[in-house]
Formats: sequence, structure tokens, C-alpha cells
Amino acid sequence: MHPVKEQISVRLRNAAQQDVFMPVVGLGTGGYGTPNGVGGEYWGRDQGHNATLTWLKMGGRRIDTSDDYASRDGIGTGWIASGIPRSEIFITSKVDVSTYDQALDNFATILKSLQTDYIDLLLIHWPGQIFDKSMTSFRDQRIQTWRALETMLERKQVRAIGVSNYQVNHLLEIFSLNSLLPSVNQVEFHPYWHEDELLDFCQKHNITFNSYSPIGCPDRGRLLGSDWNPIPCLLQHPGVIEIADKHRKKPAQVVLRWHWQQGIVINPRTSDADQMMENLTIFDFELDRQDMMFLSYLNHPMSKICGDSRLIF
Repeated sequence: MHPVKEQISVRLRNAAQQDVFMPVVGLGTGGYGTPNGVGGEYWGRDQGHNATLTWLKMGGRRIDTSDDYASRDGIGTGWIASGIPRSEIFITSKVDVSTYDQALDNFATILKSLQTDYIDLLLIHWPGQIFDKSMTSFRDQRIQTWRALETMLERKQVRAIGVSNYQVNHLLEIFSLNSLLPSVNQVEFHPYWHEDELLDFCQKHNITFNSYSPIGCPDRGRLLGSDWNPIPCLLQHPGVIEIADKHRKKPAQVVLRWHWQQGIVINPRTSDADQMMENLTIFDFELDRQDMMFLSYLNHPMSKICGDSRLIF
């Protein structure tokens, strides 16, 4: 299996240094499961190391991680073991909302864990804590954390800054600061769950839209439990399979292509080398209008995998 030689990338705008290019296809490294297999696939240090090493050998160059991912330390050892120069790898990480000083401290921990002296893209992971009922609003923490990210950008410790799981109202807070706008908004987005108005808003303001769980998390059945899983795996949907057969592609490639034709960059998670290669080779075919409409109309109100940030104020 020959590695992919070229990566299609998009140029980041707004809160980014000059000429920062983000590869369209990245490797997601967050897992929902526990070490004993409960709740979905587990991604710890070893899984992160091995997946990173394989991904880079396949030609992948962007890796998505976070301060709270169990696989985080393995990303650091994995990219070093690959022998690929750090300058050729695009690493995204995330910090939680906190105070200004806490955000700076958390970032220092990230650098140490990933064994690097800079991060390509740093995001605020969530606009707040969904299950924290002790606070009625996280607005002050969001602003303090964003100010900390701006400081890191000024110090050139990061090449670009952005947000994750932000809704329009959260983004408008940053707009009101008369500061730099986020370069990226990373959110859950797939044919079963897509917030098209949020996508339109971000693209109108040159905020690169980044999808996590782009194929709908095939192990979500284990995450939700066998007694409550009313939605079939997206990759096993007869209509998706039919489109894949028409284009002589795999169902996952069809779904990822659906994202890219809307200008969305993607973070599919896999530890399988064959699947990695499939994810990297979605640029040699095109879905027609009927294909795109069919996939968009699969939207299902009970399909959300992660928490709903519309509930965070």
C-alpha cells in the first residue's frame, strides 16, 4: 500500500498566522469507550500512538486531539516515532473554558504531553459544561479563555486559534469583542445530524467548518446501549450503499465526500490502515445533486452523538 503523496488543504483565515494551511482530512483520536470495552471503542495511549504512526505512514498529515483525550500522550510518542518532521504535521488540540491563567497553564500541559513547542490549531473545546448546574452562564469564562488563546497566537505558540461546539450566539460573543474572529469551528456534523444554518453562518464569516464524527460514529450503538439504538449505522444504510456502489467507492468515502463538497474539513477516526487510505482518497470522484440531496435528507432528530451545545449559555 503506497502512501498518499499530496494532501488537499484549505487556507485558514481570521485568527491565524500568515499562510496556515489545514489538511482537509484529519485523524480523529477521541474515543467514547472505557478500557474494558464498555460504551464504544477505547482510545488510550497505545491506541493513540499506533494510530498516529500508521496515519503518518499512510500519508496523513493532520491529527486532532484534545487536553482530555486518553490517547493524547500517544499522539506525542507516535509522531516522534514516525520520523516525519514536525513542520510537516498539522496538530489540533483543545482546551476547556476556564480562567485566563488556567487556560495558559492547560496549554503548557498540552505542549509537554504532545512533545512539541507549538500547536498548529488550538480550539476552545466546548462553550461550557453541559452538566454543570452550578453556573447559569459560562460567558465570562469563554471570554477569558478566548483572550488567553489570543495571547498564545501573539506569542506564536500557536499558528491559529478557533472554537469547537460553538453555536451562533457563542460566536457572536467573540464578534462583540472587536477582536480576531475564530479561524475554525469544529462541531459534530454528518448526514444524520447537520446544522445547516450554523454552517452557512461560519462560511459567511470565513470560519473554516470542521466536522467531527463525520460518519456518524459506527460504534454509537455500544455508546447508547443495545436497548436504545433506533437509528441504523450510517455506513449500513441501503441508500448510502447504493450511492457507493454507483461510484465504486466505500460508504465511508461517499459520506466524507458529501462533507467536502460542502467545503467542510473532516476528522474521521479509525485505527485501520485500509480505512485510513480510503479516507485519504476521496478527491477522485464527485457526488451528483441527487446523491447530495439524498444524504442531506437523512437528517434524524435522535441521532446526535455528543452533547447539545445549544443548551449552554
